[in-house]
Amino acid sequence: MRRLYKQDVVPFLAYRRDADVAKFQGWDAMNEAEALDFLDHMESVALLSAGQWTQLGIALREADTFVGDIGVHISDDENEAELEITLSRDVQGKSIGFEAVEMVCAWLFSQTKIRRIVAITHAQNKPALALLARTPFQRTHGTNEVIDGVATPERWFERRRS
Repeated sequence: MRRLYKQDVVPFLAYRRDADVAKFQGWDAMNEAEALDFLDHMESVALLSAGQWTQLGIALREADTFVGDIGVHISDDENEAELEITLSRDVQGKSIGFEAVEMVCAWLFSQTKIRRIVAITHAQNKPALALLARTPFQRTHGTNEVIDGVATPERWFERRRS
């Protein structure tokens, strides 16, 4: 885990433009200028601020190869955090997402007073469901929200401070 940097722009745009990776994500596509602005902002944003999203980079240890990002949102009351993860398709299913989620959860519980972490995924997002099944997250419920005019079945998971 590390900060996002402007030099991550090429792999960042590559996986965010990959239709298979993007289809279950809630973010909009970015052009290069927007991506550079976003990465520049995330490079210096205060981490773990209440009411804010922070995106962190996921990089392979060997060569600091950037392969994805993980978003963390701390609730206004600082009792809950929400996670979202996006990985390049070529590293999905290789335990990198599992490691990233475990690292971020440990970091959140050690550095904040949050009591629970939630993760929400589309009911058809098989890679995300498989990842969450490997973690200590517990499925709590499902919803069928209408997002941008489309019925979206979601699965909710949570992990509580022990």
